[in-house]
Amino acid sequence: MVFLLVGCSVAGGPVRSEAQFLQHVQETQAAGEDTVRFLGSEPDSVILGKSSSSASCVDDLGMDGDDVNRDQPSVSWAPDFKDGDAGYRAAVTGLHRRWSARGWKVTTEPERDPVTGKATGLHVINTTDDHGVRLSLSPGRRTGEGLLVADGGCVRHDGYWDPDDWDL
Repeated sequence: MVFLLVGCSVAGGPVRSEAQFLQHVQETQAAGEDTVRFLGSEPDSVILGKSSSSASCVDDLGMDGDDVNRDQPSVSWAPDFKDGDAGYRAAVTGLHRRWSARGWKVTTEPERDPVTGKATGLHVINTTDDHGVRLSLSPGRRTGEGLLVADGGCVRHDGYWDPDDWDL
């Protein structure tokens, strides 16, 4: 068992104050909204949802004290692109330029059809901003639609946060 624990982080990262965590939630939402606007949509008109948890945020090895919680703020949007797949490709190119100019590491990977496993000809683009927010754009369910996700990552913090009250 000792061998297993050597490679794992038992602590689970630093514990942020409630104010620091709420600031991170705001930074997560703002990073996504900024990107949605860059893509030519109004964030409120294409928002899909906000969430606070993920299976990756559960650490069975870590022990949190009283009043320490783990949340993963995430927001998703579905912007449309007027020129269908060509518009989506232009959006990926534009984001690559914009994010690279900011000094962020940008990765792209081919999107694969979930049934056949074949490349669709479209790409998924990812980066992490200066606040540690992971941004990704992938093709949506319909031609000319994207799925933009701003993921704040798993954060340990003081206090209790109810994402149903997420109206920052």
